Amino acid sequence: MSDEAASHLRNRPRQARSAARVEHLLDVAEEIFEEVGYDAATTNLVASRAGVPVGTLYRWFPDKAALAEALTDRYLERLMNLYGELLTDISPADRIGDFVRRVMTRLAAATQNQRAMPALLVSAMVPGGRSRAGVRLRAGLEGHVRTLLEVRVPGIPIEILDRTAEVIVTLLYLVLAAAADSDNEHRAEVTDEYIDVVLAYLEAKFPSPGHPAWSDPDVVVAPVFAAPDRSHRLASADIVTADTVTADTVTADTVTADTVTAD
Repeated sequence: MSDEAASHLRNRPRQARSAARVEHLLDVAEEIFEEVGYDAATTNLVASRAGVPVGTLYRWFPDKAALAEALTDRYLERLMNLYGELLTDISPADRIGDFVRRVMTRLAAATQNQRAMPALLVSAMVPGGRSRAGVRLRAGLEGHVRTLLEVRVPGIPIEILDRTAEVIVTLLYLVLAAAADSDNEHRAEVTDEYIDVVLAYLEAKFPSPGHPAWSDPDVVVAPVFAAPDRSHRLASADIVTADTVTADTVTADTVTADTVTAD
């Protein structure tokens, strides 16, 4: 368990046996959050499923919110590792749709077993029912989306960037929920359909400068900002290539439209 995750504990486990029990409680909480949602989940449900007295749970976690916070730390740590991998897989030849499909597909596969993630995201979307953990998880995802958009659509105005990231993360909930639905024999196909929705949104909002959408008076979805076309990206790749962008040298705070213009 990371130091950040341990900060949500009432007591830090000092022995391997205690640490294993804490991880087991988190695994069970993950199951409960997935099955009944964050709002309906209780510490009694978690303790009963884990086969321990509720007092044992309270020894480590003061309340349901602490369980959610610890799970969020677990998820954000894994997302950061995935994010670093994604930054090394950017090609100037890709359309924004191709790039985002690859990102979404890898994200869905990587988070398929992080079963409470959709429930925590929902807890940040329901008016009056927001959990701090869900809000923090959503903010972390939006931050990653902003940076990937800045890399792929350099120069995007901040207000468009923020709004787009908010919409994408809301749609991303559908992608992750579909990918995690092990009871649906068609979950792979359904997941792909939701990814198509995200791609259609991005391709409509960020076409290349010469796309007919810019001059069509009857366009169904109005574009908001021009993404560099393929020839421009390939020309710019002579200056900054995807191979120079690595998780070791570039962080979410340092990747900007000014520093990376190839993608």
